[in-house]
Amino acid sequence: MIICSDVDGVILNYIQGFIDFTRDEDIDYQYNPENYGVITGIENAENLRKRFHAKDYLRQLQYYEGALEVLNRLVEKDEVHLVTAIQPECSEMRAENLTALNYTSLQCVGDAAKERVIIEEVVPDVMIEDRPELIKAFHGAGIPVFYPDWHPYTRGMEAFGTPFSHWNQIPELFQRMEA
Repeated sequence: MIICSDVDGVILNYIQGFIDFTRDEDIDYQYNPENYGVITGIENAENLRKRFHAKDYLRQLQYYEGALEVLNRLVEKDEVHLVTAIQPECSEMRAENLTALNYTSLQCVGDAAKERVIIEEVVPDVMIEDRPELIKAFHGAGIPVFYPDWHPYTRGMEAFGTPFSHWNQIPELFQRMEA
């Protein structure tokens, strides 16, 4: 099976990393968990993103509970491709952050290319994604989608994918899909 997964918000807790950055850098910031995109909709968003990526925060993002163990088991029998909207110039930092994780490939493609790369190049049997627009797009392209329901912004996505509350549920969801 070809499995493709997003990284930020799915495997790594980018949100908490960014919140920690704003706290440590004494940046006035209020996170709205109802909206996708921790850096969207705020003043000087691109500047803040560059500052966040320029520091070591990106290298230090924490795995969501169970993600590392489950993905490392899956890659023993399946292809696991990671495709993230983070910019290509952050590839080295992203790879460093994922050194404990075994995967088939990692692509940092930028936001504009992510959907195309996944649908046309990776062509997965299943996608793990948290961005509502992409959940809908992959569903529309005929790719089954699993999404983390711990984000308030993924509410209402049941018509487009299958929710999971913990990474330990993923192997069972794959078994059901293969049956």
